[in-house]
Amino acid sequence: MANIKVLVGTVYGNAEEVARSCADQLKQAGHHVSVFTRPELETVLAEDTEVILFCSSTTGQGELPDEMLHLYVQMRDGCPPLPHIRYGLIGLGDSGYEEFAGGPKMLNELLFDLQLKCVGIPLYIDACETMDPVTEALKWLEQWQAQL
Repeated sequence: MANIKVLVGTVYGNAEEVARSCADQLKQAGHHVSVFTRPELETVLAEDTEVILFCSSTTGQGELPDEMLHLYVQMRDGCPPLPHIRYGLIGLGDSGYEEFAGGPKMLNELLFDLQLKCVGIPLYIDACETMDPVTEALKWLEQWQAQL
């Protein structure tokens, strides 16, 4: 089983609810899971980091929430390549805005640039189409964890 860190960026709590529900399901599957609601670069760079599940909402016109933006800047400005770390990404957004899930997509690009290994395909949940993001995320998570 994997050691999974769930890193959360949220504004109104939806992304945290999704993250905690995913963490619960991963724990039930036997993984060691830790949830970080104020993620820092040290969390990513720690020796025990094997797998990271990023779960972030979108704010404003497609930006990352403050705590995830803080981590993004730390990683962009001071992170070495991390080809030994696998990751998944769940982004929450609203297609009613021009830049749907822009922040999580920007984060995904940075993770690619830093050579993290994406497991599966990132999930972008549209608030205009999905009333229950937890259910959508848990369906995706089943496939994601099978690929770990």
